Formats: sequence, C-alpha cells, structure tokens
Amino acid sequence: MDQAAALPSQLDALFAPWNRSDCPGLVVGVQRGGRPVYRRAFGMASLETACANTITTRMRIGSSSKHFLGLLVLLLQERGLLQLDNPIGLYLPELTGVNALPTLRQLLQHRGGTRCHLDLGFIGHGMLAAPEGCGLRTLLRQTGANFPPGEAMIYNNGGYHLVSLAASRVTGQPLDVLFKSHLFDPLGMSSTTLAPSDHVMTPGMASMHLPPLVDGQWRRGLFPSLEVLGEGGIVSTVDDMLTWATHLRSRNAFGAPESWAQLLQSHADGDGVSGRYGLGLMTITYRGMAIWRHPGGVVGGASEFISAVDGDLDIIILSNGAPGASPTALADRVMDIVLADRLDPPAPRPLLEDFAAWLGDYVSADTGFLYSLEPQDGALCLRIAKYATPVALILDADGSLVTGLSGIGTIRLRCEWADGQPSISLRFGGREERFHRLPAPAADETPDWAALAGRYESEESGLSATIQPQGDAAIVQFRDAWGVSDFELTAIGRSWLHMRPSSDPAAFGAVLWFPHGWSSGFVLHSARTRHLPFARAGKAGPE
Repeated sequence: MDQAAALPSQLDALFAPWNRSDCPGLVVGVQRGGRPVYRRAFGMASLETACANTITTRMRIGSSSKHFLGLLVLLLQERGLLQLDNPIGLYLPELTGVNALPTLRQLLQHRGGTRCHLDLGFIGHGMLAAPEGCGLRTLLRQTGANFPPGEAMIYNNGGYHLVSLAASRVTGQPLDVLFKSHLFDPLGMSSTTLAPSDHVMTPGMASMHLPPLVDGQWRRGLFPSLEVLGEGGIVSTVDDMLTWATHLRSRNAFGAPESWAQLLQSHADGDGVSGRYGLGLMTITYRGMAIWRHPGGVVGGASEFISAVDGDLDIIILSNGAPGASPTALADRVMDIVLADRLDPPAPRPLLEDFAAWLGDYVSADTGFLYSLEPQDGALCLRIAKYATPVALILDADGSLVTGLSGIGTIRLRCEWADGQPSISLRFGGREERFHRLPAPAADETPDWAALAGRYESEESGLSATIQPQGDAAIVQFRDAWGVSDFELTAIGRSWLHMRPSSDPAAFGAVLWFPHGWSSGFVLHSARTRHLPFARAGKAGPE
C-alpha cells in the first residue's frame, strides 16, 4: 500500500481517542497541493444538545485570526488609508503618553510594549465579560508599559485590539464588514465571520467546553469579553481555512507582492538573529522544513494552522475542548506522518537527570521577574511567571536550551554556576538577562500574613488589591471597574508570592514581588504583564 492510500488510516489512528460521543472533539483538515486528502470530524459539537461535530461545524480559530488582521491592514496601506510605521496615536488620538507611541507594525509584531487589556481583565475581574468598549477604556488609562516600544517582545492581544480599532476608524466600517469585503467574500469563505462575543449565538458554531472539575460536569467556555476583534475573534470551518491556505500560496486574488512579503517579515533581534513573528504569522523551521503557522486558544477550545511551504502541505485543526488534545502537538504529528521521508530527525530533548541541579524557580535581581525550570511528563520545561502552561525545552547544537513553540519566539537559555549556585542566562526578543535560583523561604522568612493584610492600589491600571489572611495562608482579591477576582497566595521564596485563581488553579498564574519587604507595596508580573506596581493604601477593613 502506498503512502497516499495508507494516510487516512494512519491519521484516523492518531485522532481515534476523540472519536466518541461523550466528549467534545475536533475537526481536522489536511491538503496536499491545494487538494484535500483528509477531512474528518470527531466528538461532539455540543454535549448539551447531543450534536456531533461535522466537517461543516464552525469553530473559533482564536489567535490564528491575527494574520487575517495583519493582511487586512496591509491592504488598507495599499489604498493609502494608513501606514504600518505610523504611531497608533495618529489613528486613535485619544491615546496619550507611552500608549500613543508604538507603530502599528510594532503592535502587530508584539513589540509595542503597551499593557494588554485582556491580561489586566483576567486579573481584575476574572471570567466576567466586561461590556463592549472596556478594552479601549482599559488601555486609555495606562500610564506605564511592559517596555519601551521596539525594545523587547511580549505576546500582546491588546496591540491587536488597538490596530483593529484603527482599521475601523480610517475606513468608517466595523471590522466584521472589512474582513468580509476584503478577505472572505473574494475567496468564497462563506462560513467564516468575525464573532466578537460568545454571549451572542453564531449559527452552526460548536459550543466551547471546559473540562470537569470535582463534580464531573462539563462547563461552558465563554470568553470574558464582548468585543474580541482581530486579536482572536474569527469563526471558521476547516474547508474555509484550507481555501485560505491555498490563497496564501497563490496570492492571486488580492494583495501586492510587497504586502505579502511584509506579512511574513519579522523583526531581527538585537544580536542580528532573525525573529520569526511577522504580522500575525510565524515563519519557523520544523525538523528542517520551513513552515508558516499560528496556534489559537480560547476559553474552552484551541486551534492550529500550519502551511508547510516546501512540503506542499496544509493543516488545520479546530478543537472545542477535546480532552487532552493539543491541536499544536497533533498538527506536528500530522507533519511527522505525512512528511516522514522529508523531515530531519527530531531535535534531542535534554535528559532530566543532567539538569536535576537546576530545577526550581529563578528570579532577576533587577526586575523581580521569575522563570521556573521543572519536569513535566518526563520533559524538562520552562514556566513563565508561574503561568499554568510550561513549554518543553530542546537541546540546540551549541548546547544551549531553547523552547519549542513558545507562541512568538525562541527563548534561549544556558544553565550555569554563579558563585557556587545554579543560575540561568536567558535571552529572548533581543534581551539577555541573568536569573539566580530562588531559595525556598526559611522558617523565619515566610510571610507574616497579618502584616501583609491590607489594600493596595495600582494607579496606572485602575486595579486595586486586598490581601486577606485565612489561617496560615491568604488570598488576594483584585478589583476593577467591572468586577472582582480572587487568587490564592503561596510563598515561593524571599519576597516572592505566587498567585493563582481560587476557582480554577490551572487557569492563570502570576507572581507578586515585594522588593522592600513584606510590609511594602508589590510589583506584579505575569507572562504578559511586567512591572505593574501596587502601592500600599492601608490596612484591610470593611469596604
């Protein structure tokens, strides 16, 4: 049996764990040479209505939406309506200070440095859906930033939100109309649309599912925003996405050659090493094969989009909460199967025993930022600011450790000894920084939760926090204009606390750094928010 004939059964075996009627699932599309070779649906579109996924089921593609916005902005630039290298404040004049400075290109490449309204929302009001317009209102009040524009790189949905608003401002049309007229209709993508809210019914769309907690009941996945735009609001089908992949190769319906080149062009890091994130699409090498890709994640679902340029292979995987399924990992396995005779051997994984001395938390004495080296499923992983999802590390040819797919770029680190203690030298986005291992707090260094009790204010973000002791532990309750969110606090070292949601500990993570002792204010760091200061406002009491 030749490979083409064997392919469906091989892929069926890969996706067999989700071919069932008691859990949400996946819809998968694979094509070679612009012709579909595998189209299958698995699991349920809705456990509530007992409706199964089909090939025509619409699902959220999450952040795979980002390159659609990147291309739309390039088309508007062709018409002279905007310029990518102009500052965002030119198009949204209500932005002031540091928020007005980043260019559209910097925001689309996650190099703008501004805060992210979604990240601040997760902290301030948790999973409550704030009203339409709150994203811009949140971003307008920011006076601080993660970093100066262009100096580093942090994944930032807020930048894409601002660019989405700018596109609507210069055209006088809402983003869904722009997507439809400029991108979807010319390609006949009739099942693709912008759906800004999970609280509004979208015909033919699968429900998003969150896994059961202790009660064993599945939960509905609702994204905590009523205005998800170019940062991740597109709903599509596998067939429409395969049509889109075909046009990414032919580029014959719209877009000048220069626009297509800019879509894929990334910023070179400060050491001259090329980045890999263009305007919403990554160009990377997978086992020696050049590919374009971008994953997507929403509350209760995920996706992966891959176009293997030289392998003439396109893959789209959409999930509405399939248990234990990572569309990114599954898409890699599809490549392994389809391109088995054309891929280099997998990069070696570091042996855990070789790095046992370096496992633990690492902090920067200058910034208070924290990374962790930890084992997971037999792999050495890097976790950012105690966030829920660790990233597996591989060994590079020069002996350094690098992340696999970390979202936007390669984090490179070396495990070294400094003053007889383990340390790591970490480089990302053109910056290099030294991190020293954080020792576990000694008995006399654990927090005095009673002394920590009180209210803290972050003037620049509009967030407040109240630390409340609970026996030998504590919680911190954050509040913004739209609600509250509770987090459990755990001491992880001298001057550092870890916070995680009380309702779902796996959902989010961040660290609080008390640089001047437990009785002072703190600095909050999450994977996407850096250096957010909170000043002490007084002892806790009745609100």
